[in-house]
Amino acid sequence: MGVFRIRVFILYIYFCCSFLYSVPNVSGQDNKCFNCTELVNCKASQYFLKYVDSADKNKVVLKTPADKADPILEKCLDEGFRINDTLKGTLCSGSTDGLCHAIGQATGSQSVLFSHCGNCYKECDCYNQNGIDRTEGAIILTMSLAAFYTLIQ
Repeated sequence: MGVFRIRVFILYIYFCCSFLYSVPNVSGQDNKCFNCTELVNCKASQYFLKYVDSADKNKVVLKTPADKADPILEKCLDEGFRINDTLKGTLCSGSTDGLCHAIGQATGSQSVLFSHCGNCYKECDCYNQNGIDRTEGAIILTMSLAAFYTLIQ
């Protein structure tokens, strides 16, 4: 009977951890320019825009004279544009500094932040610019799945 209780407890822990990692951060309702270390040397033209989620396509619009500057997104988005709604996915953008930037819904979750940065690393073609093949994400995912599988057994 004790082995059964331990397995149920391990299963309970597994589902709790899975739930915590799969629930998005609901407190962030604004867009944020993320400070991605992966994108430090990744170049993109000033007018580069790549939408990872097609639902975000009409959310970047030209600024009007009445629009105020947004200090949060100023460094990541070309100065002639603004975002008029909260993004569902990742927006990869070039700006006046000539680098690629990741913009998305504000979050405190490291896994979501890693996802935004990884999406732009791919979309801005940083693989070819830096000559580095990034496989850490796949390795971490494989190790996590193996650990969870081991706990269930």
